[in-house]
Amino acid sequence: MRVDWLRPACDRPGPFATVLIDATHDTEDAAELARLRRRGVVDDLTDQGAPAAVRDVVDAALADVPPADGTAGRVLVVDDTGVLVDRVTPVPPAAPVTRWGLLPGLLAVVTEVPEVVRTVTVHVDEAGGEVTVAGEEPVTVGGDMPVHKVPGGGPSHLPMQERVEESRRRNTAAVAEAVDRAVQRTGADVVVLTGDARTRGRLRDRLSRRSAEVLVEIENSAGDRGADLPDTVARAEDDVRERHRRAAFDRFAQATGHGDGLAVTGEADVLAAARAQAVETLLVDPAAVPADDIWVGTDPAALAADEAGLTAMGSSVSGRAPVVDALLRAAVATDADVVVTGQDGWRDPLDPDARAPDATDAREDDVPDRGPALRHGLGAVLRFAVAPT
Repeated sequence: MRVDWLRPACDRPGPFATVLIDATHDTEDAAELARLRRRGVVDDLTDQGAPAAVRDVVDAALADVPPADGTAGRVLVVDDTGVLVDRVTPVPPAAPVTRWGLLPGLLAVVTEVPEVVRTVTVHVDEAGGEVTVAGEEPVTVGGDMPVHKVPGGGPSHLPMQERVEESRRRNTAAVAEAVDRAVQRTGADVVVLTGDARTRGRLRDRLSRRSAEVLVEIENSAGDRGADLPDTVARAEDDVRERHRRAAFDRFAQATGHGDGLAVTGEADVLAAARAQAVETLLVDPAAVPADDIWVGTDPAALAADEAGLTAMGSSVSGRAPVVDALLRAAVATDADVVVTGQDGWRDPLDPDARAPDATDAREDDVPDRGPALRHGLGAVLRFAVAPT
């Protein structure tokens, strides 16, 4: 998971309010429930000593955003300068969180906020197509005419048929160029393609290798795309997330097997790697991480078991914070990726009540990979080897 979106919350000295709240709006009394939840958050922050200015920012942020349509969650990180992180999640948090502390509650945040998948959605037909980058307005391309052949006829109809074929080729080429530009500009992780089989095939053949590598075709998707398209796109994005997780697990396993020190596990060794800014990918199992607090400095890489250790590093002392949040802050600050392992908290964003599939009722590819066993719930793939502690 790329976590650069958390950098605003990791570049500030703190303290921070972290809020994870149910933002579901699917009943007649939803507005009143939202008001009560909001009041509960503010009361909790008051009890924890958050200043009035921070409480007011949280209250205003929760009140100002229109309610989600259906089930949803909301994640906020706030300090005395304002809102630093504001995300809507497809399902409510497994447990609400309201915390005022030296560091943001990053473990709760990365556990609940799904990885951002850069998505391009394409619908193609004989007349051209529509290309949509997530978060942007659709772009219609093509439009060359004619595109419909005249049935029957003899040699006199051949020029018309040829013009139709040429129009279709130009339309397909225009859509392919638009898709390739969108993929190159956004670094898309997936291109979701709908349309009838023939036009999809023509477009597939015109795409660049980069676009074709991330292409997902949706069968039986000609004509009106209907209300199922958002769910279809969500499934494709979830597949990308699971592939990314499995790839990270494979890299960890390979690095562990090589025995060259480029994979470590356990609190002490992962802390040493974070101090050296050597972490390329941080792996965290929320169910197994230690509840320990460690000493942290203003520099995210300044991490020590005691205050004297920070002083020896030449770092100014900020205070004590949960070890996993300190490691996550260091990962964000050094542009490392973060992978949440474990399957216990798995939830389907399209069916929040569903349980995780297992090997008894699903194909192997459908089962979310729990990932490697990590000592103390912590592991890392390193950019370079670090002397063991």
